[in-house]
Amino acid sequence: MTALISCTSINQFTPSTQIILQKEDFTIEGKFKIKINNIRENGYFLLKKQNNTVNLTLGRNYLLPERELTFDYKDLIVLSELINAEDKNFTYKPFPKNLRVEQLISLILGKEDLKQIDSWYINYPQGIKEINGFQVPQKTLLISGDSSIEFILKKFTLI
Repeated sequence: MTALISCTSINQFTPSTQIILQKEDFTIEGKFKIKINNIRENGYFLLKKQNNTVNLTLGRNYLLPERELTFDYKDLIVLSELINAEDKNFTYKPFPKNLRVEQLISLILGKEDLKQIDSWYINYPQGIKEINGFQVPQKTLLISGDSSIEFILKKFTLI
């Protein structure tokens, strides 16, 4: 009895996410969860990159109004935009302040070499999975003390 075993790398069949980040237009759909002090916030996001413009649509649920933000690919992103601070008397701004849009996209897609931004550590608790033919992390977690920001990737598509 003879058994034949083939050794091939899955990565050779998977397009490089890094190349896509630099050249292609795409959309990322997912959910976010935020825990800061006594604030718990969650919702969904749709991030659409076309050329050097990034449109970010945020919502808490599909029944409430969405917020739309537009950025240049190299702009700094204000993660406190993910929560509705007026509703909760939120004045403390512990979010990472030195994060560019392109870095956030790279973090969500698992292609950023950063391990820390300001006092926030980056973790991929579930490792890498295949979503729509791309090897990406299903969850990206930013942690600082008792606070956390979690991005859960649901869909990644080229447009």
